Amino acid sequence: MKKTIAPDRDVWIIGASRGLGREIAHQYANAGRSVVGFARSAIADAPFGHVAALDASDDVAVDATIDRTIRERGTPALVVYLASQLYQGSILTRVDADLVREVDVNYLGFVRVARALARHKDAAHATRLVATASTLGYIGTPSLDNFSAAKAALISFARSARSELGARGIEIAIVSPPHMENGADLIGPQRYPMSWAAPRFAREAAGRRSEYLLGSSNRSMQAMTRYVPGLARSIMQGIGADALERGASSTHA
Repeated sequence: MKKTIAPDRDVWIIGASRGLGREIAHQYANAGRSVVGFARSAIADAPFGHVAALDASDDVAVDATIDRTIRERGTPALVVYLASQLYQGSILTRVDADLVREVDVNYLGFVRVARALARHKDAAHATRLVATASTLGYIGTPSLDNFSAAKAALISFARSARSELGARGIEIAIVSPPHMENGADLIGPQRYPMSWAAPRFAREAAGRRSEYLLGSSNRSMQAMTRYVPGLARSIMQGIGADALERGASSTHA
């Protein structure tokens, strides 16, 4: 993995207990980086050196944990926000608690982390903060409508906050992983294995671009929304219909 971030400072992975978060933490650790993994649940057999409990939906816990970690280890070079909560199923059967939780973890958790980091302005060192977006945040998807809305809010906030937080040493980037095995088993125009997605996501997160969609299927979908929006909607409706047919489920990281 090409090292484009300061090699003597930590990499933080928020949502490191499973899935893409765990895999990219492993990628950074294998590249010789000092990794701190944050998660709501215990991280068994962590492939990296340091772990900490963090519930991104708890503003008091976010502030306290980030404050303590910075005092103990210094400001990080890179923070990748991968905490997520996805409920799939008809909006007609969703309870308010699920809707709030989904927005809280996927969107507001990132805002809390950005705010907490910005309170520790480090004049000598910038921190690259990466929001993990989704194709679903660019294109609405039936049966995943609230998740899509939360990711759209995340993308909009990350774009909007760049100037204000940049003045405080926080460089915000947005990276969207490709369709892959993610616990919800969503269908997509192209499925990528984790072995392909994780190293590329890790490399892009540590890079210099401010916004990027990984995988040709993601970039094709984005182009379709501009030039053939009807086809894009049809594909996303197929993803939503498949999820709805298989019934309600919940996944988190």
